[in-house]
Amino acid sequence: MGVRRNFSLNLIFLLALNLLIKPFYLFGVEVGVQNAVGAEAYGLYYAMFNFTFLFNVILDLGINNFQKIRMAQDAEAGTDNMKTLLPMKFGLSAVYMAVTVIVALIVGFEARYWFFIGWLMLNHILSMFLLMFRANISGLHLFMRDSVLSVLDRTLMIAAIGYLLWFSDSAFQIEHFVFAQTGAYAIAIIVAIVLTPSVNRVFNFKVDWSSFRDMVSQTWPFALLILIMTAYSKIDGVMIERLADNGLLEAGIYAQAYRLLDAGNNFAFLYAGLLLPMFARLIHLGQTAELTSLLDQAARLLIAPAGVICLIVYGNSDYLMGLLYDEYPIRSAASLDWLMISFVFISISYVFSTLMTAAEKLKWLNILGAITVGINVGLNFWLIPEMGSEGAALASCISLGFMALSQMLYVMYSFRLQTYQWMIRTIGIWLITAALIWGITSVRLEPLYGIIIVAVVSVIGFFAFVSQFSLFMDMIKGKEDDET
Repeated sequence: MGVRRNFSLNLIFLLALNLLIKPFYLFGVEVGVQNAVGAEAYGLYYAMFNFTFLFNVILDLGINNFQKIRMAQDAEAGTDNMKTLLPMKFGLSAVYMAVTVIVALIVGFEARYWFFIGWLMLNHILSMFLLMFRANISGLHLFMRDSVLSVLDRTLMIAAIGYLLWFSDSAFQIEHFVFAQTGAYAIAIIVAIVLTPSVNRVFNFKVDWSSFRDMVSQTWPFALLILIMTAYSKIDGVMIERLADNGLLEAGIYAQAYRLLDAGNNFAFLYAGLLLPMFARLIHLGQTAELTSLLDQAARLLIAPAGVICLIVYGNSDYLMGLLYDEYPIRSAASLDWLMISFVFISISYVFSTLMTAAEKLKWLNILGAITVGINVGLNFWLIPEMGSEGAALASCISLGFMALSQMLYVMYSFRLQTYQWMIRTIGIWLITAALIWGITSVRLEPLYGIIIVAVVSVIGFFAFVSQFSLFMDMIKGKEDDET
């Protein structure tokens, strides 16, 4: 079995698992929890989840990716490296908690917030340990095991929360959701240790400060990038809670709209993870023509579908929010419209920022990211007091638009790549989709039927006009183009 075929089968398995589990978790469990506890109670959880997530970079410092590469290069050296990494992770966890608590005290959160701050800090720490063990398994090329671990915690959450929501006689509380996360992460960590081959398990510690310094010196640009990405993706929920009238309610309304964006973002992230090593290899080999072709292909396969989804949701946001939520569907729909435009910008960014990362253009990535955060924070201070959750969504749309377009222009200028075909094809499928939506709206067709018709025609148009069906067949057959 060729390398490409093996990779393709693992990718298909990973996508299949995530398509099966994560949409059900987002739209079954999370929507069910929010409907059960109400927008305001969920808004408290959402704001504190985002707040405690802001400092996650302290838990990682880019070390997980470093360990994945080290384990892939030399399993024995990677295993020995864990003797230093484990105590380092515990030390970073202590620093993370200290920083989070100090900032929370400075912000002045009320007493009832501290339950969530404490438990969610623990959950983030457990999540980061799980990612470290997954990095080892992935580095050993045990991709099937890593794919199972990628959805295990969500599967356990579906079982636990599903039972509490639909079969338990007691009233569901948001605290139950937090406790279930803790249990799911703990069990997933145990399973990850069991799935790690016995020769690669490490239980003894070795505190090596020189190794720690060397690791930080290599990973700090990646850590800075993670910090910036976290800031512009998570700071909205915190600022809504602090700046808006009835901030907890507005945060809950925003969370309702953001959930659809989060669903799309999960799969765009998986695609970007596939692109990174492919871009890196082509850049290393100096294969400019192949790099141009891959970039063009990647843009068509990610940006074009993102725009189609944006148009479908934008034209039916009131209907979709009413279908999902019991409270404030119209207000959530107003935020959703802006967030779905943001989804297109996020998809553009995933393509071009991944190429910049592969080329180690981290300085410019960090500069553009920092400017994006500044724009986002400034707009939030201006728009949230006036427009509440919709203001945060508009601020996100504008700032992410700047980020995506600036990254695209930088790549086209810096790499001198002639990648314009994807723009023509992508705009073409968007125009077809927009015309369909306008026609269906004009005849006042039932929204559900309209969504189905537009989706089916758009998929057909995507394969015929934007994509290449042979690409997907090659993935399944594992055609070894690189070796022929």
